[in-house]
Amino acid sequence: MKFNKYIWELYMSSETGKRTIEDSKPFKEIPNSEEFLLVFEEDEVERIKQSGQLDFLHEGKVNILKIYYNHFSQKPFFIEKADELFSQWINEGVNFAGIDILKKEEDSQWWADIEYISNALYVCFPEFFFPYFFQHKFDEFSAICEEYNIALPEIPKKRHRRERTTYYLDICRILHEFRTNNELSPEELIAFIYDFAPKSLSIKNMENGSLSEPSKVWYVGGGKTDFDFLDGAESDETSFWQSNLDTRIGDIIIMYCWSPRSYIHSVWRAVNDGFIDPFFYYHSLTYISNPIRVPPIAFHEIKSNSVLAKSPIVKNNFQGVNGYPVTQEEYNEMLKLWAEKGMNISTLPKIEGITYLSEDIILRDERDIEVHLIEPLLHKLKYNSTDWIRQMPIRMGRGERNYPDYCFGAVTTRGEESAKMLIEAKYSIKNRKMLSDAYFQAKSYAIRLQADKFVVASKEGLWIYNQQNGKFELEKSVFYTWNDLGNADKLFELSKMIGKKLKNK
Repeated sequence: MKFNKYIWELYMSSETGKRTIEDSKPFKEIPNSEEFLLVFEEDEVERIKQSGQLDFLHEGKVNILKIYYNHFSQKPFFIEKADELFSQWINEGVNFAGIDILKKEEDSQWWADIEYISNALYVCFPEFFFPYFFQHKFDEFSAICEEYNIALPEIPKKRHRRERTTYYLDICRILHEFRTNNELSPEELIAFIYDFAPKSLSIKNMENGSLSEPSKVWYVGGGKTDFDFLDGAESDETSFWQSNLDTRIGDIIIMYCWSPRSYIHSVWRAVNDGFIDPFFYYHSLTYISNPIRVPPIAFHEIKSNSVLAKSPIVKNNFQGVNGYPVTQEEYNEMLKLWAEKGMNISTLPKIEGITYLSEDIILRDERDIEVHLIEPLLHKLKYNSTDWIRQMPIRMGRGERNYPDYCFGAVTTRGEESAKMLIEAKYSIKNRKMLSDAYFQAKSYAIRLQADKFVVASKEGLWIYNQQNGKFELEKSVFYTWNDLGNADKLFELSKMIGKKLKNK
C-alpha cells in the first residue's frame, strides 16, 4: 500500500489525529513520569545526591530518560555523519555521577534500553531520530513497514552484535527518508507509525482468541526469576518468550523449570508466529498464553523414561532448551504420564497429522485428488483458498495455452506471468515412466513461471522438487506418502518446505 495523502489529511484534521500529533511532539521538559523512573541501588542514589544533581531524582527513584537526554543533548549531531557519531556513542557509553548508566561497547545494554535511548535521542534531535517503542514487538513494526512499502534492511544475524545495535540507526534512516518523501513533520511521523498505521492495519493484539490447530510441540525453559510468574499465571496470562523461529500460532509449548526445580511445569500455546527481534537478547521469540498447570514430570522421571530420554536435549540436561522441538511420540508419552498422575488430559491440546479419506470417499480422477487430498493438505499448511490460483492460464508456445493446477504467489499480468511455487496433480503415478512424464510437465511450467519449487501430487503421494544451482533434477526430490502425513512430525517437515511462509524470517 502506498501512503495516501488524502486519507492522511482526513486523519490529521480529525480530533484524534490532532491530539495524537500534538502529544507526539518532543518533550520541552522531561517529566517525572512513572515509566521513566527506575529504582537504583542505594549507594548509586546517594552518589547522585552527593553530586548535587537532585533534578534527576524523584521520590527516591532515578529519571533514566532525563539522564539519557542530559547526555545526548550535549553531543553534536549531523545527519551526514550519523554512522560515525553513533559508533562513537556506543563505544564511549554513558556515565553519570560516576555511575555507568550505559557501559562502553555494551551492545546488549543498548538493546535493553532502546526505548529510553531512542526517546531521548528523539527529544534531542527530532529531525532524524525515531522513538522506538516496539520492544519485543518487532513483528508489528515490520508489518507496518511492509504494508506501506517502507523497505527495512535485512535483520542482522544473532551473533552480529554491533550490527544489531546499529540497526536502530538503519531504522531511523529509512523512516527519515519516508518522512521527507511524504512531507511529514517528526511528530506526524510518530502519529502515523503508532496510531494511524496500526488502526488501518487492524493489527491483532495479544488478547486470547481462537488459535490455529498446533503444528508442532516445543520446549521452553524458565529459571528462578521466572518461577513466581509461572506459578501465578492465570489462564489468560500472556508473555513473550525465547522460542524457535519456526513456531506457529497455536503450537504447543512445554514449560520446563530449571534447577532447583528441574521438572516440566505447564503447557502453554503460542499466540503468534515466531519472529526475529534485533533488539531482543536471544534474537527470536514468540508470545505464549493459555497456561495449564500439569503434574510435574521430574528430570529423573524424564531421564528414566524410554521415550523421553531419547531426546538429545534430555541428554544435554535441558541446556539450550528454548525452542527445542518435541516429537509427537514424546508429547503423547507426556500425556500418558500426566494421565497416570491423575490429570484429566482432555483439557490439554493434542497434536496430530492429517487424516485422509473416510471409507465412503472413492478417488476416481485428478479432481478427486485435488479436492480430497491436495486442498485439505494446503489448509493444514496454513494456506487460504485465496493464496493460490487454480488452472492459471499461461502460454508456452505459439498459440499454445496451458493450465498448471495450482500456482502460489502468482503474478497474472499478461506476458509477465510468474509464480513462486506450483503443484501439478495426477490421478496415479505407478512407475518411473509416469513420474518422469509428470516431472517434465511440471518442470516446464516452473521454468516458464520462474518458480523456485514445484510439487507433483498423485494418490500415491507427493514429490517435492526444489531448484538447486539454478536447475531442477528428476532424481533430487523429497517424497511423502499420504500416510506419512498422518504423523505430525512428518507434516511439520513438509510445512517447512512448502507451507505458507512466515514473515520476518
